[in-house]
Amino acid sequence: MQRLLLRQTSQATLSPQAAEQVVLGFAEGKVVGREGKTLLVDFDPCQLAALRERLAGWIVSEQGAPVPVPDTCVKIQP
Repeated sequence: MQRLLLRQTSQATLSPQAAEQVVLGFAEGKVVGREGKTLLVDFDPCQLAALRERLAGWIVSEQGAPVPVPDTCVKIQP
């Protein structure tokens, strides 16, 4: 399984609810989370081309590793 981020663009013809149903229509598709116009899904990498074809106007990208954010707070030393 591969974790993917799906993002709706202005050219998308499907709503987020409809895109969720497309993902669930695949045997290995599972929606992990949804926030607004973005879906986080677990998906079979062998079916990735078929998913992209059905989600016209959606950006389908692999979720990358988390990026560490530097601590920019000023620390006062005694």
